[in-house]
Amino acid sequence: MSYLVIKSLHIVAMVVWLSGMIFVPLTLSRMAAAGGIDAKQATLLRAGFATLATPAMLATWGLGLYLAYDVGFFDDAWLHTKLALVMAMSGLHGVLSGQLRQLAGARLARPAAIVLKLHWLVGLLVLGTVGLVIVKPF
Repeated sequence: MSYLVIKSLHIVAMVVWLSGMIFVPLTLSRMAAAGGIDAKQATLLRAGFATLATPAMLATWGLGLYLAYDVGFFDDAWLHTKLALVMAMSGLHGVLSGQLRQLAGARLARPAAIVLKLHWLVGLLVLGTVGLVIVKPF
């Protein structure tokens, strides 16, 4: 496939992944503020997150690594910094997934405080990641 097709698929996968990473914490914080989150609501959120955001994360990683290899960016320092930011985002994805699993199983009454503010952290990581890709400062 051509570089532009792979790059387009990478961007679409990233948008889907990050949409879930922003939507779910916002929804959880609204539910918590409105009186709490029940296991049924958490189960629905978890199913949507697992069906959309997790495969999109895997596609983002796979396509991004392929592009970096294909173009020869692995020697560039900006890519190493970008990969560190994406690894942090992947770790937050895991935290969110675990919190949804515990909420859905009624083993957790309220998500951790960081999960309720996760959308802000995701936004900052996206800003850094996209900035590195566009500017390639080093």
